[in-house]
Amino acid sequence: MEEKQDLTSNGAQETHADWATLVAQAVDDISRILHSEADLLQINLGAAVRAQIDYALATFAMVAAFICATICALAALILFLHQPFLRWHGFPWWQALAVGAFLMFVVGIAIRRVAGRSTTLSSRDT
Repeated sequence: MEEKQDLTSNGAQETHADWATLVAQAVDDISRILHSEADLLQINLGAAVRAQIDYALATFAMVAAFICATICALAALILFLHQPFLRWHGFPWWQALAVGAFLMFVVGIAIRRVAGRSTTLSSRDT
């Protein structure tokens, strides 16, 4: 009888050792999964933040180009309207400012198209 009790107690100790190993492996697996998920979240958030910063900078550049174009267009209009009163036969500044305004509008539209294209490409990647 004494042997059966030892056998049972040895079996119980072995079973407890197996459970402890299984629990330790389960905890290790769960921690690895959580670590991997945290890394993926960090990568996705980093890419999203980078895309938003790029879009904000492109929008800022576009607004700055449109503001410059508006200022050039207004200056060209003012100089064109005042041309007969000035009687000055120098360089036609209103034409230069009109060309500058046109080019700045083109640059602003180009920036908008490039920024729009990059956001659609980044949305396809995610």
